[in-house]
Amino acid sequence: MTAALLCAACGSGPQLVREQAGSALACDDAQLSVNRTQRRYLGDDIYEAEGCGKKATYECDRAYVLLIPVGTVACHKK
Repeated sequence: MTAALLCAACGSGPQLVREQAGSALACDDAQLSVNRTQRRYLGDDIYEAEGCGKKATYECDRAYVLLIPVGTVACHKK
């Protein structure tokens, strides 16, 4: 429960990527596929969004509590 309170602003990496890529690629969210291409224990996750004939790669910063990943803070296009 403590981790949930500390990470109230955290989201899901794939969902954050889907929202940002939909806008960046001018493509409906429902037409996008989002796949994690790299996962690190400590550090960022890398996702690839593809849809409407376009691709984009995103790096997502994860939030930690006592070195335990508890969610995604933000994603940005690489």
